[in-house]
Amino acid sequence: MSVTISPMPEERGRYWNGLCSHPHGGCGATFTWPHNRIRQQRHWGELPRLCLCYPHISRVENAIVANGDRAWLLDHKVAEEMKRIAPYAKTALRMRRAFTSRVIEYALDEGITQFVELGSGHVHTSAAHAAVIGADAEQDPTIVLVDHDPLVLAHGRGDFEDDPRARHRSNMVRGNLFAVGTMLTHLSTKGLLDLTQRVCVLAVDLLHFAEPGIDGRSVPRRLAQRLHPGSLVAITHLTDEPLLAPANPGDLVALRAVTARWCRAHQRCVPPHPQPCSVDEFARLFTDLDLLDPGITTTRRWPEPEETRHPRAPYTLAAVGRVPERRADVSRTGAP
Repeated sequence: MSVTISPMPEERGRYWNGLCSHPHGGCGATFTWPHNRIRQQRHWGELPRLCLCYPHISRVENAIVANGDRAWLLDHKVAEEMKRIAPYAKTALRMRRAFTSRVIEYALDEGITQFVELGSGHVHTSAAHAAVIGADAEQDPTIVLVDHDPLVLAHGRGDFEDDPRARHRSNMVRGNLFAVGTMLTHLSTKGLLDLTQRVCVLAVDLLHFAEPGIDGRSVPRRLAQRLHPGSLVAITHLTDEPLLAPANPGDLVALRAVTARWCRAHQRCVPPHPQPCSVDEFARLFTDLDLLDPGITTTRRWPEPEETRHPRAPYTLAAVGRVPERRADVSRTGAP
């Protein structure tokens, strides 16, 4: 029997403020750092008990695209709020999955067999994981899934135990997704990644979660410094600025308004929270990479150019860059 879940009413109820509503005898979250959300996030991931006071975006997205088999009631409520704000949300998340699958297919066709997904979320909803596990035996690719959520990590390792092929081709680690140099060093040291060979890194719907004060360009820049030439980096980012002028001027007003409400709904969750970028800001993410055709497009269209003049939120830019050959005066390892 299905259960109807009412969405959270906008601007009512609990938004993130760093405090657990049950500090005594609850999850143990009794203090906060209002100006250091990275520290808050780390603290929330290391609580003695899981906190039920706030949703997590990985579980909210699970509720949107996979009927929430690993989401809790609050996650479902926020998912319903997001779907009410942006009816296109479920389709947009499916388009993201399809984009990821196409990137992996492209990389495999180029002979790349090492993959890293940053901010993977739950294994069983990871399109990257599904594509790698489903690849031909002759290609035998491997993937490292990286996420900061300890519950996602626990579920993922359990999923691997139930699937022998997943155990052979997959690894999951918990890490700071924006400390790319440290992360790559760790993966190389543990034998999970061979940095002397090409890699395909997926930063899909990741960089719009960069905290204030973090330059999102540091992620692709560090990847360009550390990865073997010819490696691929796929990036997507939320925007409220369409690539093509809308056919109806009111569509642009609606896109920006709905995107703002969409981002506001995310603020019910444990941080980080998303912020849209402009097309120019997105283009600057690829300063150190060679853009593949068609350049900047959307998750719905890649590898074809964008063509819609009726954008709907959440509207997501997408592009894939290739790590160029290095000049003789540039270090092969880059800064750590």
